[in-house]
Amino acid sequence: MKDGVLLASRSFRLVDQKEFAALSGDFNPMHLDPVAARRTQAGAPVVHGIHLLVWALNALAAAHKDLPSLRSLRARFTQVVYLDLPVEAQLVQLDAQGARLSVCVHGGAMAQIQLVFGAPDAEATSLAGFSTHRIHPAAQPVELSLEEISGFSGQLAFAPEAEAVASLYPDLARWLGAQRVVSLLTSTYLVGMVCPGLHSLYGEIAVDTCAVDDLPDALAFRASEPRYRMVKQQVAGGGLRGTIKCFVRMPPVEQASMATLEKWVTAGEFAGQVVLVVGGSRGLGELTAKLIASGGGEVILTWRSGKQEADKVAKAIRETGGRCEVLAYDARQPAEEQLASMKLIPTHLYYFATPPIFQVATENYSSTRFSEFSSIYLDGFAGLLQALWKRQPRVSAFYPSSVAIEQRPRGVTEYAMAKAAGEILCADLSLALESLHITVSRLPRLSTDQTASITEVQTASSLETLLPLIREVQSWPR
Repeated sequence: MKDGVLLASRSFRLVDQKEFAALSGDFNPMHLDPVAARRTQAGAPVVHGIHLLVWALNALAAAHKDLPSLRSLRARFTQVVYLDLPVEAQLVQLDAQGARLSVCVHGGAMAQIQLVFGAPDAEATSLAGFSTHRIHPAAQPVELSLEEISGFSGQLAFAPEAEAVASLYPDLARWLGAQRVVSLLTSTYLVGMVCPGLHSLYGEIAVDTCAVDDLPDALAFRASEPRYRMVKQQVAGGGLRGTIKCFVRMPPVEQASMATLEKWVTAGEFAGQVVLVVGGSRGLGELTAKLIASGGGEVILTWRSGKQEADKVAKAIRETGGRCEVLAYDARQPAEEQLASMKLIPTHLYYFATPPIFQVATENYSSTRFSEFSSIYLDGFAGLLQALWKRQPRVSAFYPSSVAIEQRPRGVTEYAMAKAAGEILCADLSLALESLHITVSRLPRLSTDQTASITEVQTASSLETLLPLIREVQSWPR
């Protein structure tokens, strides 16, 4: 894409997210809670799409004080924007008929905005087909099923106050009118808190301007039947009418219960073994910890940001008679100091530490991304293994590699490179450190939060894939 004229640039911080949430009413945790957000397909908090939109439109109105009236607006949020990245609002085209803008990160378009100039529709907004039931702002996002979403209709009372909106976005409020800006902000509350709610992703808004008087203090909405987890909503109110497209994200992946796993292992088959599971608070690490505990092994599972999740896993293990301890651990930091509080010396190691894998790729190769993966998959693993080896030379470790090395799906270049380097590292460490055994396996795509997508993707069975590998790792030393 050819660069446009720079209108504004900034980074969005977590404090900015909280301020926008307080203004709009959209407190969806994927924007505000790092622990909850890591269990979405984004893997980390992302900026509200409407936050990007009103910021870019305000920058346009500030730079061009004599803009004609707006007849229609369409904004497509094509990629998520992570916090603390440099974001640019660029003016791609401006003429008497309209304008085109892009919101970019590192030169890649994250959102595309198309404006058509002209007088608002003088006809009254038609509210036929919308429910008159008033829905008032709530503090927590709802969790609707696909069946509950289909045909859901109502009028969502405006949460933002026009005076506060005009104060924060003065040029945009002057150009569009404060009520229309309030209506835009209410649309993110609709998607993120009401319909679809908790597991939502805002995709697109396309609206025309019209009379404000017909419904000045609420946004009427009517949702269609979800198709491939995409929901189209008709909206009207506050001087806007049109359509919102949003998606229902897959909920966080729940691993099998202890009761289920006890049927897969033999009682006592891992007895007498002390196992350190790095990244054991969720995903494959959680499943591994539960399987080993079900077989009588003693587990030390680590967490970096999800202490409550780690405690929940440990509680589930203990309630069934298993033994489990919890340890705070950051794979990016030196290992020995973090292991000092361990009372038991691990005989086995499973290494599931990982940053978000599927992030937006704005360039063919990013040395920053490669360094991030390497700090965990190479430096972190080598440092931890050598620290354990000093305490207990006969260590059996599991290093999860990936079929991405050979398949290399788009956008995982740096991840695949780091995993390939990790395989070489494991082979050389096994030769260099006496009595060390490392099992390396290129895992297929398994059902975890890291691999979640909007639509259901066929994945291999995590349980059937991991259990034979666990038995191989635990069988050493023979």
